[in-house]
Amino acid sequence: MKKVLFVLPWLALGGLERMQVTIANALVMRGYDVTVLVLEDRLDLKDELDERVHLIYKPYKPHRIMNHIPYIRHKFYDDGMWETRASAEKLYNYYIGKEKYDVEVGFFRGLSVKIVSGSTNKSSRKIAWVHSDFKHCKGITNNFKSLEDTQNAYSRYDKIVCVSKQAEESFNQIIGLCNKTTVIYNMLPTDRILKAANESIDIKKQKFTILSVGHLIDVKGYDRLLEAVKRLIDDGFDFDLWLVGYGDDEHKLKKYAKENALNNVNFLGFQKNPYKYMKNADLYVCSSRYEGFNLTVAEALFLEKPVISTNCTGPREILEDGKYGMLVDNSTEGLYNGIRQFLSNDTVIKDYRQKAKERKNFFNKDIIITKIKELF
Repeated sequence: MKKVLFVLPWLALGGLERMQVTIANALVMRGYDVTVLVLEDRLDLKDELDERVHLIYKPYKPHRIMNHIPYIRHKFYDDGMWETRASAEKLYNYYIGKEKYDVEVGFFRGLSVKIVSGSTNKSSRKIAWVHSDFKHCKGITNNFKSLEDTQNAYSRYDKIVCVSKQAEESFNQIIGLCNKTTVIYNMLPTDRILKAANESIDIKKQKFTILSVGHLIDVKGYDRLLEAVKRLIDDGFDFDLWLVGYGDDEHKLKKYAKENALNNVNFLGFQKNPYKYMKNADLYVCSSRYEGFNLTVAEALFLEKPVISTNCTGPREILEDGKYGMLVDNSTEGLYNGIRQFLSNDTVIKDYRQKAKERKNFFNKDIIITKIKELF
């Protein structure tokens, strides 16, 4: 039985974390011995892991200078002092130790990639996953002393998986290593999505409903979405917006909604099951400034929901340059104009609903898991 190790910061609610759970579960179903190692006890998705998956929580190394000093974190994921100074080999020995695996995966940028790059297991196959657009995202050099150190770490991997073609292009421009990269799209847990989507929701649907799911942080562009919503309300349109998720910008977004009397905006907070809201919505919107893939756009299409997205890496590829969903300018104005079309014309909704139905077969999990097995 082939042993596989995945290393990532946590299993909090998020796209890449859901992807980790989906891949781990699919692999154990096919006879792999899978271990998921996380560095923080944010384990919102723990219960969704197959019971045969080994989950290990290995906390950050304590710092001791006379007295205990807490782990120092950067606002963009990890940036501990010792983790930045220490060699990749020392990190590997501390976090992973002597346990041997056939495949070792750094499933997220920064510390996860640095840890696995220091592997002392010469016989293991080493894989890195790239979930973001490296030309725009922050944190790719976290826990490295320089971009050169980051490039050196990735050079130690046998293969680097990018979740979209554009993510691959950006990675190759910033890091290089074109001969090591490959593209494997994110896999959807289709059976679980369909089952979860049938659960009842705890909010009454009263009118045309727009949904977005994601972390309430700057990169997701919810500030722009709320600005577009305000303009549409001022124009006399009547609809609801459901926002599922939590994050650093939650207070700021709620304050804006309150100050502008956006009573149609419902902040639904953390939801382990976003699919039941997705099924009941009329339109899904992605307002991101940049993305690597954006799992929720794919999930919305799978549930046959019309999709509108800003024109950015990931959604552009999923929607095939607007063939299967509406792509708009990556701005408040773009979101305003696009949503206005859906609210103004029932034919637009019907057309994009049909396009979503045509696209749903693109997310065949058997094809994707076969690619992953071949990679391993």
